[in-house]
Amino acid sequence: DNFKLDQSDWRHLGLIHQVLKEPAMAQQSFSSAKHLTAWKTIPTLECLTVRWRSMADDLQYLLIADVIEAGLKNVDKYFKKTSQSDVYFICLVLDPNYKLTYVEGWWDFEDVADGRACLEAV
Repeated sequence: DNFKLDQSDWRHLGLIHQVLKEPAMAQQSFSSAKHLTAWKTIPTLECLTVRWRSMADDLQYLLIADVIEAGLKNVDKYFKKTSQSDVYFICLVLDPNYKLTYVEGWWDFEDVADGRACLEAV
């Protein structure tokens, strides 16, 4: 009886499961033996950030909002690491499906200009 989960425990675990599904799906988007996936890094991290930010702001996830915030800090750390390497931006804008359209829609003007300058320099 000491280890029996009650209804609120199961609800809590369900919320945790929903939150952890997001990075699991993000990781799966990189699993390909036939296609290059470096171009997916920036959009995937941004998508994960948007999804977790939405969850952190949703009252349904209030019990675990602090954990989601900690996860967002971790995602931000990795996103900053992508900005330290030119390869992720270059792979993204060289992909014929995205080009500069993606970053122009998501990023502010200065970041797009910095990325373009980097691309032109390389």
